[in-house]
Amino acid sequence: MLLTLAAACGGDDDDGPLPGTSTPTPGGSGTVTGSPDVTASPTGGPSQTPSGNTYTVQPGDTLYSIALQFGTTVEALAAANGIEDVSQIEAGQVLVIPGGEPIPTQPGETPAPGAPAQVIRYGDTSRQVAAFTFDAGSDAGYTGLILDILADNDIHASFGMTGRWAEKYPDLLKRIVNEGHSLINHTYTHKSFTGYSDAAGGLNQEERWEELDSTEQIVQELTGATTKPFFRPPYGDYDDSVNADVGARGYSYNVMWAVDSRGWTGIPSGQISQRCLDLAEPGAIYVFHVGSASQDGPALQAIIDGLVADGFEITDLPGALE
Repeated sequence: MLLTLAAACGGDDDDGPLPGTSTPTPGGSGTVTGSPDVTASPTGGPSQTPSGNTYTVQPGDTLYSIALQFGTTVEALAAANGIEDVSQIEAGQVLVIPGGEPIPTQPGETPAPGAPAQVIRYGDTSRQVAAFTFDAGSDAGYTGLILDILADNDIHASFGMTGRWAEKYPDLLKRIVNEGHSLINHTYTHKSFTGYSDAAGGLNQEERWEELDSTEQIVQELTGATTKPFFRPPYGDYDDSVNADVGARGYSYNVMWAVDSRGWTGIPSGQISQRCLDLAEPGAIYVFHVGSASQDGPALQAIIDGLVADGFEITDLPGALE
């Protein structure tokens, strides 16, 4: 059965909300085992040394993905390992992990490597937390303003990135990554994987993988960061075959949302902020858009102020899922 509900997003992205809930937690698949003199695991799992954990770099890894797995930063990893160019690591390289502990996971909630992506609309519903996500698929719009507001409020968010947007606005992409925000693979062209919303017939597995791989390659080449393990389907269109195909490419989470700002409909900023505050609930993933067709940027500070006043912590996907 096709699981989708699309909406026309005023020239930025076309996404629409779906009901439901899930609360998986991302994190490394390896576990800390052995005595303090155990060497690094050949499969990439962390091992302990007197100075902390080590990790063996696997094909496709980046410093960003490793930092995400262990709850540290690219800067800390680079400093701990004497790395000058953060985009230059090699499979088989053994890294010291500062801090030593991988992000804890809840048994049974993290999809196995290569398993179908798990659909999520909420983070941890036991916490008064909200996850902010911003889709970037058309013009630069209010991206600069959004980043300024997030920086002023010391908030990290997640950005749903299309490859074409990344190519068109590389400086903004670099700023997003450099300021500590995480990324979601929103495909290269923003074509519907199922064909449900754009009536273009959908994409086969090879075409879907090309959409994902192209965006991931662009992001890595420009920033050294990764979009994994997060995927967001164009228009919100997905079915079981989409989850299987993106999971096989390393995307463990199909990121939907619990709260849609609906700024893409052209409503004024006051209505956007009121809607986002009225629909707030623990663990909710919010979807906004950066494009000029939406007033999400101008509404952002009021939304932050209201959520903070109500006791919410605002964070990105990793922060809401941990």
